[in-house]
Amino acid sequence: MYTKPSLISKGNGGAEDKNFEIVLIDLNDVLTWPSRDDNKVKMLGNIVMKDGKYVTKMQVTASKTSLPLGSEGEEDNVSLNSLPEFSFPGSTLDSEEFFANWLNKSMAVGVRVGACGGETPFYRIFGTPCAPLSLLPEIQNDNDATASMVKFQQFAKTRNMPGRYSGTFTLATVNTVTADATTVDVANGTGEYQLQDNAATTVITDISNAVTGEVYTLLGSGGANPATIEASNTNFVLAGGVDWQGLSGATLTVRAYDAGGGDHVFVEESRSS
Repeated sequence: MYTKPSLISKGNGGAEDKNFEIVLIDLNDVLTWPSRDDNKVKMLGNIVMKDGKYVTKMQVTASKTSLPLGSEGEEDNVSLNSLPEFSFPGSTLDSEEFFANWLNKSMAVGVRVGACGGETPFYRIFGTPCAPLSLLPEIQNDNDATASMVKFQQFAKTRNMPGRYSGTFTLATVNTVTADATTVDVANGTGEYQLQDNAATTVITDISNAVTGEVYTLLGSGGANPATIEASNTNFVLAGGVDWQGLSGATLTVRAYDAGGGDHVFVEESRSS
């Protein structure tokens, strides 16, 4: 249930930290889109892609990222629209082919914010399956610069604010965890880690090389001996004190919290079966 907040204390009015990589999502490739909590901004669970589908990343000029939110309408009929804009340096073949192939697609865009000042990072998600973004590219090519302006328009009206997403994304290459491993090495960073069917009963006891505040998703393997994580293990805090088993199609997303001495405790953000 939504509780009316006290907004007496000011927020930080300085420029928000924004990552130089953005996430581009073709909404036709999405199997499951997260719902939101009762307060209508925080997204619950992960964005689940269809089999063989994945998101695309683009590196942009962070200082030129603009994430305005507009509104329009008459009294009692106000709608919101998101108009994110980014600048991609140069005009490469890959970027031109991206523009050619993503025109007129229903899209969503994720921008990672926070973390640089110690706060917990999350993604601002612009666009939804009900009110998608449309790509409106522009290219500057003159004596001053060569740059691709990656602009978006939200033609469908919506009441939804851009979402706050703390899950992970499916990339073209998924990190693979060695079979029979009891510790998952996440040195490759936030993202998805595919477990393997094991030769014998295997219990995952820890995650190594984690970074405080980052999120990691374990993908179940299924098979005769899928790995499990026990709720009694103090390295993990599992929702409801319920064990997790890496069955086929099962996922577990955890966030790393500093436990001191270089150790982390991994708290469940979401799971699916």
